[in-house]
Amino acid sequence: MRLRLRVHHVSRSAQLQRVIMMAAPLRNTHITNVLWQHTGALISSRADLLRLGALFRLAAVSPHSAVFLPLRINEPSDTAASWRDGQGLADLLIVRRDVPLRPSAWPRIRATLRRGPGVPATMSAPAPRPPAVETYNPALQALFVAEHASTLVMSGTPTALHEAGDELTWCGNEVATNEDIHRYGGPTGLSQFNGPDRRSGRRDGSWECMVLAEDQIFHRSRWLRAMSEPADA
Repeated sequence: MRLRLRVHHVSRSAQLQRVIMMAAPLRNTHITNVLWQHTGALISSRADLLRLGALFRLAAVSPHSAVFLPLRINEPSDTAASWRDGQGLADLLIVRRDVPLRPSAWPRIRATLRRGPGVPATMSAPAPRPPAVETYNPALQALFVAEHASTLVMSGTPTALHEAGDELTWCGNEVATNEDIHRYGGPTGLSQFNGPDRRSGRRDGSWECMVLAEDQIFHRSRWLRAMSEPADA
């Protein structure tokens, strides 16, 4: 998939040299905090899931880059608003674990993004690989999360990020044939990411992030139909 992006160069000496952002935001995507309650959700539409999968794979092959999605500016759906009230929504930063980015350094880097719109660029993300025979993929367990300055930082090895991107692409394709989404608009759980929570200090500490898909066009159409129906006498 070819992606229209904006590239912000943040350093010429550090290993993190640029922050990549979408030229057109993923307006139907939201992600929650996950560490406080060890659970959370990624809520998205079909088109956004496909683009998000490509962005994860792009991060996987970008050893000097981080992918940033300012998702908190999006108007929340009813589902996202419910999660927001429970544990808060976050922006999303995707980066390889071999890029030495401390979460505490992120606010300073993010401030540099306000200096300009970035350089327009078009990049090709690696294609998704054929799905594995087994539904469970241990590579997804290699994802790590941190939270800082209202940003969920999701990191992993190149393999883990590529696998996560493949899973999100599978979810996006699944939306096209999912009867529950077409009938009710969602949200429908399609997958789940898991990983260790090193902050907890417990040997069994872990987090999980459900992947929920919904169809905002369906919800808007249902709202318009409800508004057009005459009120009961």
